[in-house]
Amino acid sequence: MKKRIEKIWFRETCRDLISLGSIPFFILVLARVYLIHKPDYFSQFLIAGVFFLVFYFIFRYNLYSGLALIVLVFTSLYYDDFTYTIFGSVAYILILGSLFYLKFDWKKILLGVLFGAIGIGIRFLFS
Repeated sequence: MKKRIEKIWFRETCRDLISLGSIPFFILVLARVYLIHKPDYFSQFLIAGVFFLVFYFIFRYNLYSGLALIVLVFTSLYYDDFTYTIFGSVAYILILGSLFYLKFDWKKILLGVLFGAIGIGIRFLFS
């Protein structure tokens, strides 16, 4: 019984980690970016997110792995703090590990990472 409860707790923790790559979380981060009154940063963040979401509806890759990468990179660039970048990177690795643990399709996870990286790369075209 105790082992079953631990397994359920671990599974729920994995699901909670994955939510850091969800659309509601992305919108919350985007709203926070909007409130700092830096329109260039906001527009680059928005362009990467919109690009990612448009192609998501075409190719149906893993949403969480890509949006979490976009959030990680743009918040790390904004804060420009090594400690935050390490913390965010560890969280992102845990998100990817959770996706694999919960048996999401690994091909779609990797495609999500790829399209997230492409969305980030588009930022550099507009800066």
